[in-house]
Amino acid sequence: MEKNSQVGIIMTALRSRKGITLIELMVTIAIMGFLVTVALPNIFGVAEKTREKVDLLKLYYLRDALNRALIEDLDAFQNFSQTTNDKSRADIINTLDQGLKDQKRGATLFVIELHNGLSINVQGEHGSANNAYNICRIIGNKGTWYDALNEARFEGVADIIAARLPPQRNTYDENSTTYSTIPYVNPDGKIDHRTAPRNPIFISKALTIGKESANTRYTMSIHWAPGSEGYSVEVYLLPHKNNPQKDDWQRAYRSDHGVCFSTLGNKGCKNSN
Repeated sequence: MEKNSQVGIIMTALRSRKGITLIELMVTIAIMGFLVTVALPNIFGVAEKTREKVDLLKLYYLRDALNRALIEDLDAFQNFSQTTNDKSRADIINTLDQGLKDQKRGATLFVIELHNGLSINVQGEHGSANNAYNICRIIGNKGTWYDALNEARFEGVADIIAARLPPQRNTYDENSTTYSTIPYVNPDGKIDHRTAPRNPIFISKALTIGKESANTRYTMSIHWAPGSEGYSVEVYLLPHKNNPQKDDWQRAYRSDHGVCFSTLGNKGCKNSN
């Protein structure tokens, strides 16, 4: 009788142990589910935000390069070599002067175009972007602006702009060592090209892929730093969504991870959507 009682206790313990194992398995599955749905996306989000911060640094590098030139010579911004003949030097300098003073949108140095599914496209100008004070013609092939872009690791941008402007006007060098050109067919059947520096200028998904299966454009914009006109500039990425008249320097692009692409800090995104 005693032996039967001991066997019963052992069997009960084994059955109990099986129940605990099942509960542990369920808890483990629940934890894994939590990691997959919540924790892992957050981890990957941190990585993307870090890449966006690295991209933001390039705006600071560009700003600092331009401001160092101003420290050495207050006329440094007029030090450029033209690669286009469609506008006079006086007109280009006047556009620069007006754009830097413009405290709404500022001046446009160049345009980046994103499309989810296509490569990044760099342009000097575009009809839907801020062309009121487009100064891409000031980059040239040497001088303050050319040097500043290269110093900030935007190599290839100057060559792309030169290829897109007159007299070349969309005549690309397929063997260029600084940029690539990829032909593609527009929805209307027209053959166009996407041009990008061979050394990527950005590394985050926010500034290389985009979120939509349509073109989204941002302008590399600049204006005089508030309170420091004539002495220092600020740099920011201004998004354009079909109504650039509503844009201003306080509507810089803010990513889904909260990174404000402006050297003015968060106040540069004060009015961002």
